Amino acid sequence: MLEAVLFDMDGVIIDTEPYFLRSESMLLKEFGVDTELEYHFRYQGTTHEYMWETMKNEFNLDAPVGELVERANVIRNRLMDEDGLQPIPGVIPFIARLHEAGVPLAIASSSPLTDIHKAVKALDIEKYFSYFVSGESVAHSKPAPDIFLDAAENLNAKPENCVVIEDSKNGVASAHAAGCKCIGFRNLEFPPQDLSLASVIVTDFSDLDADYCRALIG
Repeated sequence: MLEAVLFDMDGVIIDTEPYFLRSESMLLKEFGVDTELEYHFRYQGTTHEYMWETMKNEFNLDAPVGELVERANVIRNRLMDEDGLQPIPGVIPFIARLHEAGVPLAIASSSPLTDIHKAVKALDIEKYFSYFVSGESVAHSKPAPDIFLDAAENLNAKPENCVVIEDSKNGVASAHAAGCKCIGFRNLEFPPQDLSLASVIVTDFSDLDADYCRALIG
């Protein structure tokens, strides 16, 4: 029985991945480090702290992790403010269909909780969700299962009766480790990530609804 649907946010609900990639690359260039776009895909789905701690060690960046996170956030927010937050096409009607069908919904994102609330308010979708959890609030970030286990528990749902919507290798691995079914969303505007652990892979949300999710649970 389907008990809940758990959404990742960046790259699933809002089209923020280009801004993450650009802000990371721009900040690294300030330290004299040039990276290919593909390099940054490995960090999709992880927390900002984990990503910058790893890159600080790899590139010997002469700044504290907290400062790197904050500087990258400033760059990213400036870029997003210039363009405005944009939803992934078709996802808001999908969310509305699930809500109308009475399916409890949560957002489980590696982004800070302040970013989650800012995004859902900007898109006017806060009303659809019963719970929000950030990767900063759990012990281990994706690909560990903590964030989806937390979301399921707070919706009084069993993980095996939850469907997760994810777009990254780390996120899909996290859902799999939690014992959830997973819809892997492949954004055709980006090189494909390894979503092989997903229960199913889709490239748009137009045909998805509560019945589709129920069928995944079986």
